[in-house]
Amino acid sequence: MHARDIRYTTRDNESFDGYLAEPDGDGKAPGILLITAIFGVDETMRALTDAWADDGFIVSVPDIFWRVMPGPTADMEKAFARYEAFDVEQGFNDVEDLIKDLRAHPRCNGKVAVLGYCFGGRYAHVATARFGADAAGAFHGTLIGKNIDEATKVKCPVSYHFGAEDPVVPMDEVNAIKAAFAGRANAEIAVYDGVGHNFSMPGKPGYDAAAAKTSRAAVLKCFNTLK
Repeated sequence: MHARDIRYTTRDNESFDGYLAEPDGDGKAPGILLITAIFGVDETMRALTDAWADDGFIVSVPDIFWRVMPGPTADMEKAFARYEAFDVEQGFNDVEDLIKDLRAHPRCNGKVAVLGYCFGGRYAHVATARFGADAAGAFHGTLIGKNIDEATKVKCPVSYHFGAEDPVVPMDEVNAIKAAFAGRANAEIAVYDGVGHNFSMPGKPGYDAAAAKTSRAAVLKCFNTLK
């Protein structure tokens, strides 16, 4: 696995930071655009990114909050403040550009999945409906319900995972997501009893090793269809 800090350029010729990890070798591989939790590209996200690269993916992790407050933060007040100030529609534009950027990577096989942790879940979902992402995964993804009406446009495989005790993603919203994808062989909406928010992120409050392992294996199986 090889990883480095990178720079992205937007459609308006603006630049911002990110992190890129590639699998060993020089063969073609699918891409994963990883949209982080509100903490940004911190050490937890970098470690998770490296693990996805070890599984055979080119993983692009933008500093998605660069327009509001760039960089990682462990300060919950600052993290929530930039979350509240985030321009959603501009964020969608950035995600669209980032998918195109990753597809153009010389090692990408032309297929890109979008993976969202917490905050990133909504953007992974919308990417499949609007921007032609080839798969989507989400761990305790927030606000997917805001765009659940777009589920009818989603044709690619999706794998979304939630904690039954997550106060940030209430079960009413999860049930609406389940209903929107009901009957689709390529859609997995999983719920883990006794588990809350952040269950997939080591070192964060709420981390649950068993749920993290099971949900990650499911998303990996989904994304491996792009190889």
